[in-house]
Amino acid sequence: MEEKMISKPTKLQKHIAEALSIDISNDSETVAAARIRQYVASAIGEKAYDEPSTEKQIKFAMSLGLDVAKDTKGIASAKISDELHAQNLQALNRLNLKPGDRVRQKHTGEVNGEDYEFYTEHVISSITEYGRVFFKGVGCQSAWPTQIEKITEQQL
Repeated sequence: MEEKMISKPTKLQKHIAEALSIDISNDSETVAAARIRQYVASAIGEKAYDEPSTEKQIKFAMSLGLDVAKDTKGIASAKISDELHAQNLQALNRLNLKPGDRVRQKHTGEVNGEDYEFYTEHVISSITEYGRVFFKGVGCQSAWPTQIEKITEQQL
């Protein structure tokens, strides 16, 4: 599978950023888009886009090793998206997944104050260019590579 890397700002984004005097030189394409959108948000009626990052975003970003405390909601969201994408690509490469491989997925949650955990096993049917792993069977069951582990012959 060809890996889709985190891309740098596009030529058009660079042109727009230069016209608006916005520095996107250290940004990804996703963050550059968020920065441009933030700059023009009030002019196009998107006031919420310029609000500070939320406590939930800050906490989740910290769990990923990011600091978004001084960012807006839009910038924080773009940085989180980039980091999740990078982690999924790393997991995909590490697991060396391909259609036909057996994997297991851990499920956790809480019901009536009680924590639970269980695993489901699947066979991979396809992997998208963005790294989403789809399973054979009924429906569109899928997971990100960071949410699954490959079952080896020794584990069968």
